[in-house]
Amino acid sequence: MARFQRTKMLRLIRKYSNIVVATALLLVGSTLPTNAQRWFKTSSLEFGLLGGMSHYSGDLTQSFLETKGFKPSVGIISRYSPGERFTFRLSAQYGSIEGRDDWYEDPNSPTRRNLSFRSDLWDFTGALEVNLIPMVARRKSGVYPYLFTGASVFRFNPEAQFTYEPGNAMESYLTPELYGQLADRDGEYIELQPLGTEGQQTTEFNDRKRYALTQIAIPVGGGLKFKMNHKWTFGLEYGVRFTFTDYLDDVSGTYVDPVRLQGQYGPMSAALSNRSPQFEPATLEGTSRGDSDKYDLYGLLGISLTYRLYGNRPVCPTF
Repeated sequence: MARFQRTKMLRLIRKYSNIVVATALLLVGSTLPTNAQRWFKTSSLEFGLLGGMSHYSGDLTQSFLETKGFKPSVGIISRYSPGERFTFRLSAQYGSIEGRDDWYEDPNSPTRRNLSFRSDLWDFTGALEVNLIPMVARRKSGVYPYLFTGASVFRFNPEAQFTYEPGNAMESYLTPELYGQLADRDGEYIELQPLGTEGQQTTEFNDRKRYALTQIAIPVGGGLKFKMNHKWTFGLEYGVRFTFTDYLDDVSGTYVDPVRLQGQYGPMSAALSNRSPQFEPATLEGTSRGDSDKYDLYGLLGISLTYRLYGNRPVCPTF
């Protein structure tokens, strides 16, 4: 009798053990994929913000990184990473650029050129980032250096502040009556491209075409990406835009006789074409106003903060 009861108990234990094991396997099978996808899904797409500084290098600066010309810039950025080595990016950034002769010239010198400009700057860039260290998606953090290049479309519009100065060389050359028409515009910022300050599209210099305000550039740069976790990445980068224009600052070629400019575009064109306190009218036309052998550049130095979207590309979990 006791032997029969032990046999019956063993059968019950075996039966319920099988049920428990089957139930456990069922629960694991139903919950593991959900948890794996829940915790180890990732995305190749990021969106974020840009902030930093913009600057220009050209005829009105004496060094490539002229800190006096650094201006704030802001923007947005998106990145798509199909693999560990390469990232495609799109960005839109707004800033400004500036250059001035009086950063370097003696303000009391009668022979100073005395040119200046400022401009808003819109930059739209598509680029390929090459990660020098593979960005492994399953790694929670890390530092990743990268280089980038691509294509940019930018828009600028140089302008200069007009200062009305009775008795100066330009008043004497144009006559007080013509120069006096500008008296009520003292201190005003004037757009330079419509004025043709180097004789663009005047009767005598019709071969000099007016420069476009929207142009293309080649971006080249690099930076560091600091992966803080699976979602957030902080970046630090610097990039130069190699342009195909020498007119970011409205300065490139040679002087034109102010009388010619006044006849075509009015006295403001003449006044802003030559802002030197003194000049010699007889030898003015054809003398150097800028260096047409080198294109202007602009650069963007900044930081980024991007958020990786929750996606549906599974990444192998780590334990």
